[in-house]
Amino acid sequence: MYTRFALLIGLLLASSMATALDEPEKVSFPSLDQQNGQTVQLDALWFRASSNVATTVTTATTATVIALHGCGGLYSTRKGHEQELNARHNNMARLLQENGYNVLMPDSFRPRGVNSICSSTYKSRDISTNNRRLDVQAALQWLGRQTTVDTKNIALLGWSNGGSTTLNALNTANKAAGKDDIYPRAAVAFYPGCQGYLKARPAYRLASPLLILIGAEDDWTPAAPCVSFEKMLAPSPVKVRVFADSYHDFDAPDLPLRKRMDVPNGVHPGQGVTTGSNPEAKELAYKEMLLFLKQQLNAK
Repeated sequence: MYTRFALLIGLLLASSMATALDEPEKVSFPSLDQQNGQTVQLDALWFRASSNVATTVTTATTATVIALHGCGGLYSTRKGHEQELNARHNNMARLLQENGYNVLMPDSFRPRGVNSICSSTYKSRDISTNNRRLDVQAALQWLGRQTTVDTKNIALLGWSNGGSTTLNALNTANKAAGKDDIYPRAAVAFYPGCQGYLKARPAYRLASPLLILIGAEDDWTPAAPCVSFEKMLAPSPVKVRVFADSYHDFDAPDLPLRKRMDVPNGVHPGQGVTTGSNPEAKELAYKEMLLFLKQQLNAK
């Protein structure tokens, strides 16, 4: 009996060790952006893919996702936990690791002396999606120097302001976008702001396949402009998936539905915005995201 019990414990420990994920490494690299005439030195977290995932392509290099935080920044706002990733970012990094992707999470805010821009009006923000697009380009260059990264299979993923940055980074109408040797092969944007791209001059031109995941009830970055964005770009490879009964931050874990009066932007400026979790929509969105990444990356 003791031998069987010991064997069972050994198997469980071995299984636990086999599925263990590497802790993130703190890295830094210079942005292509400047602040007050000085190059912004970015900090980032680097998660290596699980070595236990069977990939469809036998290679020494691995597909990678650059994940871009929203207006609230990369880290937790809970008192005493400010140096920890917030739960949504941590869960996503682990999910992507488990599915065989490296993940790079650059911090666009703290290196610029800011924790959050959610309570600032769009016009008064000192950090724009143009600044963050230059951060993305710097992240791509950093990945190009990593010998374990498959530079032909890099995706962008962003939430809210990070989602809007993702759209900005994929716009080949920008002078630098799409002209580098390393460029995203695909992108996923959770509830981005699409309105500003509908009448952009020069007209928006999409560089890579894009999946937008957004809530039907979102009153911060509404779904309707993203649906119009999809129609405007047809037949470009963009898909917008709208989830019923879902608000902004619908994929955040354990976030009660609430009205945020500290946010001056949104469908009704000055009247607050609604945020909250929808676990069912999150599950569907994450499944669609993983399928999309599988289809777009490492494709023969």
